[in-house]
Amino acid sequence: MLVDDQLYLLSCIFSTRANVQNVKKLSHRFKNSKDFINAVIVLWPEHDDPMNLRFLLDDTEEVKEDDNDLVISLLNGDSDLISMVELDPEVVANRASNTKHLVDKELGSLLLDYEGKAGWLEQRILYCNESIPENTLLYEPLWALATPKDEQFKNWIDNLVVPLGAINARHHLCIKIREFLSMEPTEVMQVIDDKGTETTQQKKIDQLLPYLKYKDSDDIYKLFLAEWYSEDRFELKSAADVTTFGNIFHKVESSVKQALQSTVYQKTLDIIFSKAGDSLSNVAVSGLLDILKSIPAEIKSSEPIAIDSKLLATYFNVLKDYLPTSNVRVLHNISQESESVQRVHFSSICGENMSSNSSGIANMRKFIDEEQSRTDNRLRIFNKLDSENKLSVLFESCLNHGQFELLQSFNDDNSSESLRDTKAKLLEEYFWQFFESEQSGNANNPGMIKCSKIVKLLQTGSTSKSYANLEMLLTVSNDLSKYAMPLSQNTPFHPSSILNFKEDPFKIIDLILERNPELHRSIDTTSKLIQKIYIALDKPASDIENTDSREYARLVSIHINHSLANFDFQFALLKSRELLKMGQVSGEFWQSVFQVGKFKDPNWVDNETPTEILFAQMSLLSQLLELCPVDEIEFVTQQWSELEIEIAARDLVHDKYSLDYLNSKNSVFSTIFT
Repeated sequence: MLVDDQLYLLSCIFSTRANVQNVKKLSHRFKNSKDFINAVIVLWPEHDDPMNLRFLLDDTEEVKEDDNDLVISLLNGDSDLISMVELDPEVVANRASNTKHLVDKELGSLLLDYEGKAGWLEQRILYCNESIPENTLLYEPLWALATPKDEQFKNWIDNLVVPLGAINARHHLCIKIREFLSMEPTEVMQVIDDKGTETTQQKKIDQLLPYLKYKDSDDIYKLFLAEWYSEDRFELKSAADVTTFGNIFHKVESSVKQALQSTVYQKTLDIIFSKAGDSLSNVAVSGLLDILKSIPAEIKSSEPIAIDSKLLATYFNVLKDYLPTSNVRVLHNISQESESVQRVHFSSICGENMSSNSSGIANMRKFIDEEQSRTDNRLRIFNKLDSENKLSVLFESCLNHGQFELLQSFNDDNSSESLRDTKAKLLEEYFWQFFESEQSGNANNPGMIKCSKIVKLLQTGSTSKSYANLEMLLTVSNDLSKYAMPLSQNTPFHPSSILNFKEDPFKIIDLILERNPELHRSIDTTSKLIQKIYIALDKPASDIENTDSREYARLVSIHINHSLANFDFQFALLKSRELLKMGQVSGEFWQSVFQVGKFKDPNWVDNETPTEILFAQMSLLSQLLELCPVDEIEFVTQQWSELEIEIAARDLVHDKYSLDYLNSKNSVFSTIFT
């Protein structure tokens, strides 16, 4: 009809003029017909304010107005308009037809099979984007009014147009919406992943996920999971990294189809296991634990690790509470090791806790308790070590670090007999380690202090052993440290040297007297010392307090020997007489008495023995003949005879070698003959 064509031509003219009022009137007449809408889409100026087209989103008002009256009101006496529409009906019809054809041709491939109310706006956005590609979001003010009312249009805007706007802005591109729609997914991913721009992984994902959702293709999601949601794209070294990854994970989880959920979870486990950093903060660990809560327990990471969320969560809890400087890969590797290797690792971890934390032992004991409380051995990191093994390693670490105060707590528990034996064995081992490494037995030396503390721990923790020998060994070591007693010119005497004399402890006394000549008369001192040494060396109790015992006789003989070495004949003679009074037990030590019987002091006048001393020596040898071994009687007799000959050769009336002659009444020998 003529009037229809006239009104259509007027709608085209007013659209080119962006005449909102008249086009709005015409919209009531055409009720958003396809030809009318297409004319507005194509002919309305592209750079005009998009909000001027808002009326097309409103519901069409029912206006009862005659078409002819409408034409007249629109022409409003405008001669130019009249000349365009007041023509021969056939001409008007041809103009209307040609215009529609041109409009349809202009829209071309932009025409969409979309019947929604906002379909025209999608076409208008596409049409304007062709000429203004640099402003993808030009119609944002208008589509903001349309999207709440149309889910399909909202999907197109949110998941295609808006991400493209961000991509163009970030990369300084002018990709058209039409071009973006026709691009291959791999090409889109390459554009988003342009390495030439500094963009966070989260921003890239935020731009890519909407595109995937719009395409809604299994193949595209699989491509994304294979190339984008992978280990090489994420770092989990800080709380910020974890927060970012958590946001991405939840977006990916909610975006992909149900059929691909298990793949998302598996890839998430792969990423967390391989990329979680060392020394994560508690905030970071808590963030990862939150992610793991969303992953079903039956899902496992890729082979060969094949770890599930429950085990990973166990690792992270251990990191958070006990081993903050480690990482999940280290813990998992430890869990796969042999018992001996796990023991080494556990020892190292205990040592680190001792060094860095005053409550290290308490933490490690709590860790051991937690490990043992897990009924599933798979969830134990040190799964080859039982509770007693772990406690013994912890105990040893305390010893190794000298944390003796901490060791007290081990005596407060209800340990099994096996563990008590293990602890005692370790204490003994470390006692000897510290003892044998000390250079001096002084009780104030660090090593000896450690040894003393260990002995106290042993005595406190044992009901069957007193460890008196170790306690006495420390006492003896301290006593001996007061004396100069090198083993040789180049070999010092260490506390551990005492142990070398277990077969013959009296050699220590011999050594002391040799290196400390001022002690050759101190039998009381050496007697007490030898008793201590016997206890220290865990030998049967010495009978040295009994002055008729073999031990006492030997001690006296040693003092006799060293008295002679120090030219103290008076003391040697006195102790020789004491020794001979002991009866048969002294026979074993006849040589000491024999040496007194043949002693000559080079300081005596003319190198001659005073006559009274010769008589004393003869008397001594006479008594010795009754006690010395039978095989030795000849030697003793021979020496006695030599003394007799020497006396016979002297003029006893005018004896110049007598003590009286030598005016020696006040000499050191006077007490012998009074």
